[in-house]
Amino acid sequence: LIVYYQVKRSRRQPGATTAMSSAEAFFGLKVPEGQDRRELYKSQYRAIYTYKMSAQELDSAFRDVLGSDWTIKNDERVKYVGKLEVESENQTLKVTMEDYPEAGMSALKYYTIQQYTK
Repeated sequence: LIVYYQVKRSRRQPGATTAMSSAEAFFGLKVPEGQDRRELYKSQYRAIYTYKMSAQELDSAFRDVLGSDWTIKNDERVKYVGKLEVESENQTLKVTMEDYPEAGMSALKYYTIQQYTK
């Protein structure tokens, strides 16, 4: 993950900008802007973003985007790293935060909760 990000980042042209909207969201849950945000992967079931900031800074940015529409339901994190669930009035999502202090980076992952039927 880190090696891929660093290689991709080094190939960027000086002055190049990334087209990321400040209103980007995953199932209605906004994605924090943060410092040097990159969308690493996105599907209909999950999204992965990397940031050039600590997990503590990412937690603060994440709490800002929760607003009054989303609440933290179940927080299993230790020192800002780990899993939590957030819910709005009709949606529950899983969120994972990871910290890579040696690279000065962190990652934010959003997941839908799968409903399996037989």
